[in-house]
Amino acid sequence: MRHFSIDIHKYEIADKLILSGISLVINENERIAIVGPNGAGKTTFMRIVSGMITEYAGTVENAGNISVGYVEQIHFDEESRTVRDELRLAFAEILGVEREIREAEAAMEADSSNMSAIERYSDLLDRYNNLDGYSYEWRIVRVAQGLGVAGLLDQRISEVSGGQRTKIALAKVLLLAPDFLLLDEPTNFIDLAGVEWLEWYLADTWKGGYCIVSHDRTFLDNACTKTIEFLPEQPPTIYHTDYTGYVESRKKAHELAEKAYEIQQIHIESEKMLINRFRAGSRAGMAQSRSKALDKLDVMERPTARAEPRFRFEGLKESPQWILRFEDAFIGRKEPLFFIPELVMQRGDRVGIVGENGVGKSTFLKTILGQLPLLDGRMHRWADLTIGVYSQLHEELVRDETVYKNFERYGLPYTREKIAAVISGYGLSYEHVDRTVRSLSGGQTSKLLFAMLGCIPSNLLVLDEPTNHLDAESREALESALERYTGSVLFISHDRYFVNKVAKKIWVIESHELRVSYGNYDDYKQKKLYNLSYETVLINDEGEMDLLLEEKLGTAEAKRIKEKYARRRKK
Repeated sequence: MRHFSIDIHKYEIADKLILSGISLVINENERIAIVGPNGAGKTTFMRIVSGMITEYAGTVENAGNISVGYVEQIHFDEESRTVRDELRLAFAEILGVEREIREAEAAMEADSSNMSAIERYSDLLDRYNNLDGYSYEWRIVRVAQGLGVAGLLDQRISEVSGGQRTKIALAKVLLLAPDFLLLDEPTNFIDLAGVEWLEWYLADTWKGGYCIVSHDRTFLDNACTKTIEFLPEQPPTIYHTDYTGYVESRKKAHELAEKAYEIQQIHIESEKMLINRFRAGSRAGMAQSRSKALDKLDVMERPTARAEPRFRFEGLKESPQWILRFEDAFIGRKEPLFFIPELVMQRGDRVGIVGENGVGKSTFLKTILGQLPLLDGRMHRWADLTIGVYSQLHEELVRDETVYKNFERYGLPYTREKIAAVISGYGLSYEHVDRTVRSLSGGQTSKLLFAMLGCIPSNLLVLDEPTNHLDAESREALESALERYTGSVLFISHDRYFVNKVAKKIWVIESHELRVSYGNYDDYKQKKLYNLSYETVLINDEGEMDLLLEEKLGTAEAKRIKEKYARRRKK
């Protein structure tokens, strides 16, 4: 079987060890999740396998000449080209045959009796058909629609945003159809519909293998069957299971290691007591023999649990029953994007906003924050509402200033020591205090903003894509902190696991109107699947389902939803 044989003895940057001791074989058809904390070298590993990084100690053998697609390898060398023409370049062979067909047609028009041109034309048509040339334009539209860039096909590359370029690059890689994909955070900048489409495309349509670096836990569960864990300065560990299975296996392995360590410690203490008891006297020989055996024992080190981040948010105690209210409101910038007939956000609500890119989700948040005016209608906001804001572009931070100065600008004139104590729970240290924000990684910048946000009490947290750049452990810490938070939460996220964990209501923006779905994201999808009213409550707090609803869903589906709800409550 064709495969990659990967041996990376050492890779360093400025004397800092990034990767070492890696010896892996990856087969061409494997579907692998690459997981681990920020800074463990996951992206570096992908770049070495792709050939982008060549200066390292070791080798990567491509046995069978497997073609590789990596998003960062796609460059737009002609910015004036349209998106459609850029995606057409994925079909270079088909485009070449099209040119030859046009040449043969021209030759036949010049001389209708030219049998050589006629035969060549017939052969080219057969070749074009074998290459599936008649469907490649349809394939371009299909992938573009799935990733949410179909509306950009006739725009020039120079006219699209950075996030849209990422989607276009991903679309081109999928259309190129290499033998093996290397996808580094492919779900960033893609809305929920796009993530679900990509997940389906990889799981059901893609014929080759892939390695995916992603912190989207649901995406990895549904797309991957093998997991490789990277930890800083350690060889990777392979788990032959999906992400959820990996988490369970890692936990069991740690528990077994703990138990083995404790058993050995009990044995060592028991032997020491026996040796001391019989060191002198008739059993001295036995004690000496046991002492020598104990000296030769390979003593285990106590397993160390991974340091988990600790997020926190402080809620203000007093707030009224409702904190936000909209009536006959139009949301937009210059032109309306969507309409809100009536909407209330109550004390303690946990609300996720969903909708395709461009429907106005971020515009809506900015309207609530007072950064954009309401186009028409009424918005009532509780006068004493104190809002904590997390923006996905970290606009609250000044990138060219230090962490220390950013705390001061944020209204937190702390000493360096206190700042270090605050940020330590988020995986940052004292050395980061005097570093500029620009020098931090995306994950470190996100954690810094959350650390600052957690220092100021609020009634409402408004979070725009809060899980971007966060590793799995940080996402779990964020989820736990939001569960403990006593205020209300309003957020946009394309991380379905996060939405399901946090949201108790979904504000759905579709067909230019905002509607409320009670429950989390899975509940919303079930109601959409069965054409149920969004106001329907699938399962009540006691785990009971309405009998009429059960009749409509069917016994088997109703049972599945009940079991899923029961599992959710246990988490």
